Amino acid sequence: MRRLALIASLMLCCGVAAAQQTNVYDSLKSYFEAISTMPVDSICSRLDVLIKSAADDEVRARIAGRAYDYYSDCPVMGVEGVSVYIADNYFLNKKLRWPSEETFPMLYAFAEFNRQSLLGMPAPELSLESLDGVTVDVREATGGYKVLYFYEDACSTCARQTPLLVSILKEYSGTAPLSFYAVYTQSDKAAWAKYAISHFGGIENPQVRVYNLWDPEGVSEFHKKYSVLSTPSLLLLDADNRIIGRRLDAAALAELLSQKESFTASLYSLLDGVRDNIGLDTLAVADVCEAFASRIGNDPGLYRDTYLGIYNYLRGQGEYDALESAALVAEKYIVGRPDLWSPEVLAQMDEALRRFRLNPVGSVACDASLLDRHGREKSMLGSGGRNYTVLFFNLVSCSDCTAWKQQLRDMRSLLRRKGARVVSVYVGPDPDEWKSSLKGCACYWKDLRTSWPDSDLYQKYDVATAPKIYLLDKNGTILAKDITPETLRKLIEK
Repeated sequence: MRRLALIASLMLCCGVAAAQQTNVYDSLKSYFEAISTMPVDSICSRLDVLIKSAADDEVRARIAGRAYDYYSDCPVMGVEGVSVYIADNYFLNKKLRWPSEETFPMLYAFAEFNRQSLLGMPAPELSLESLDGVTVDVREATGGYKVLYFYEDACSTCARQTPLLVSILKEYSGTAPLSFYAVYTQSDKAAWAKYAISHFGGIENPQVRVYNLWDPEGVSEFHKKYSVLSTPSLLLLDADNRIIGRRLDAAALAELLSQKESFTASLYSLLDGVRDNIGLDTLAVADVCEAFASRIGNDPGLYRDTYLGIYNYLRGQGEYDALESAALVAEKYIVGRPDLWSPEVLAQMDEALRRFRLNPVGSVACDASLLDRHGREKSMLGSGGRNYTVLFFNLVSCSDCTAWKQQLRDMRSLLRRKGARVVSVYVGPDPDEWKSSLKGCACYWKDLRTSWPDSDLYQKYDVATAPKIYLLDKNGTILAKDITPETLRKLIEK
């Protein structure tokens, strides 16, 4: 590498013919291409050595300029970060002289419009207005991937890319949910509404949530923050709000999502094996996490993909030991490493840990004041007197809740025989919906509801998601929490 730079320097300093200089720069281009698949910081460190080894500032400027030109237009995703680095560290700081005053504004603009949205960076703050006038913060959605699509209604390339993108979203079946932010970059509201409804209104995929957004005055500075110099412009963010894809087209997006899904599928398959062979208690999961730590090395992206994947897998198992292990992963590998995660994910994990620690197994369950079907105030735990109390937190419009409710009905003989009573607690916002669901139903248990959103239950129990089942003994001590009806059956039958 030093030899290549030295040869270039000698030939330029000796005033060789233009054709010979072209050959030298062809060699430089071959070198730039050879290292283009390396991480950006590795490319930058190699270019630093190459540039500094040149004979004088004029030669250094020529080499740096050629590198800037190559990486600003290189097809390898993410290497435009190299051009931003060269602009900042050699030309914008006046360390070297940019060869053309006329094109200097283009250099400045490229760096300014790319520096906030480079690959691997946290996504810049972006709040935009939806079709119905609601302000939407792109970074607020938790979990899954986020696709940002900046488009125009009269853009010929958009006209080709939009149908391809819509097809991908309709067929998306990945493990993680996907939020799609379609951002209209112009100021004609009627044209925007027509385009949004006709193109994105037909995406009916439960795994995809669609947001139609705009900022006609450009107050959010989305052009600068997300490098929207032309349309269409397509980016992909991960669950941590990190930019994992930029300057994409529809085909590249599909490929990137497929790669991510393949990684998740492999990770989940491995964790299935752990679950089936040694279980998912905290000791087993701690060993798995340490084994991953020794293989991940210093790759922050792989670290986030791995530990957020493990956390999500454990949270989805619906058993207390898995949830306890998920809390361990959140505490040690996510909250415990704040330098690697976005503020949004850290806040999400802090809140999840706080909720998980409410009413731990072995503690006496907190009571709460609820309402019966006649609107009378009742104690959730009552006066006791039974061997067991089963707390069943549920919603009406929830398929899992409906399925669990039927399984509990099927267990009523066993529950009665073992001296267990069931308290079914509706935790949703619509008392009329709840009352309607009780009409014509046999009373197998005590039916209560919260006074949403003011009930003290929401501060005492983690009912942000439903269904949930707690098992208490005759003294109100929690024997198990966050369990399935099948686990409840096994515990009662002991």
